[in-house]
Amino acid sequence: MLEHQDFWLEIIKVIPAYLWVIGAFSAFLLAYDLYSRQLLLSTYAKQQQNGLADLSQVERALDDVLTVAARNPHWHIEVSAADKAQVLRRLQSNGEMLSGCRVLWLDDRPDTLVNEIRLLQYLGLDVITVTSVGEALGHLKQTSCELLVSDIARPEGQSNGIATLQTLHDHYPSLPAIFYVGNFNAQDGVPAGAFGITNRPDELLHLILDIMGRKCL
Repeated sequence: MLEHQDFWLEIIKVIPAYLWVIGAFSAFLLAYDLYSRQLLLSTYAKQQQNGLADLSQVERALDDVLTVAARNPHWHIEVSAADKAQVLRRLQSNGEMLSGCRVLWLDDRPDTLVNEIRLLQYLGLDVITVTSVGEALGHLKQTSCELLVSDIARPEGQSNGIATLQTLHDHYPSLPAIFYVGNFNAQDGVPAGAFGITNRPDELLHLILDIMGRKCL
């Protein structure tokens, strides 16, 4: 009987130590959980801040394109605040699918497209500029491109953009193409073989998102 009492006395003596260990372990788990949550929230906040900063950069680049376009009396480009906000919202929701995509931009005057190219680069697109169909074919032989952006009007003696697109499609029939032009008549419709045509930078972004969206399906 005495031995039995001694056993329980020994148990009672060690119970506080076990309770202390259990309490300390529980406190550690609680502190670690709180730290993990704070770390995740901090990381998420930084990602959100970076995303907003990127979008702000894109918006400034879009404004630069629109400012230059508005100065040209022959282009007749008018992009409302609502149209601008719409494309920015779409970029915020789906712009991540543009990152790393390669665009082949064919234009005999690439120096006039500095703002447009910068805009696409801010969106994570890799833009390759060429001035002739031969140069375009040379690049396409070396590396794949997700889409082609092209002008239509060319200097005298050169094939226009529509004929150039036909030549490119003889070799790369699945290459989606967008015509980005100074001025055009919407009633003429989309040229054969092209995905779309526009002289508005916001519509260019919509068309690029449309193409990349279909590739992701």
